[in-house]
Amino acid sequence: MKRISIISISLIILLILILVIVRPTQEIVSVRLVSETTEITYTDTESIQIFEDAIRTTKKLPGAIDVGGPPTYQMTVTYADSEVVGFSLYMDFKTKNGYLIKDSNSEKMLDLRNKNSVELADLLSKEKRE
Repeated sequence: MKRISIISISLIILLILILVIVRPTQEIVSVRLVSETTEITYTDTESIQIFEDAIRTTKKLPGAIDVGGPPTYQMTVTYADSEVVGFSLYMDFKTKNGYLIKDSNSEKMLDLRNKNSVELADLLSKEKRE
């Protein structure tokens, strides 16, 4: 009986770990960017994947923030479950560094990982040239 209890508890712990590690992420269906001069909506799979990766891998920076100017883009992300989340996207196209500020928590800055920031800057630069 003791052996069955140990096996059962181990299986429950393993299942919980798997659910935490493989937590499903929300699927993005569209991303709308608005700046002073342009408005862009992305719905294609490749672009959406770049945004999903960028949002999913951000790193929260400690402390409150005080940004010195307007965002490069106001970003509206629409998920498959119809949830809409707003972000301010700040992008430096020269250094290809960027960060997000979620509208619902404007005191926390989300730093884009280097690879994701470069991919996002490249995608947005393509739009600026066209």
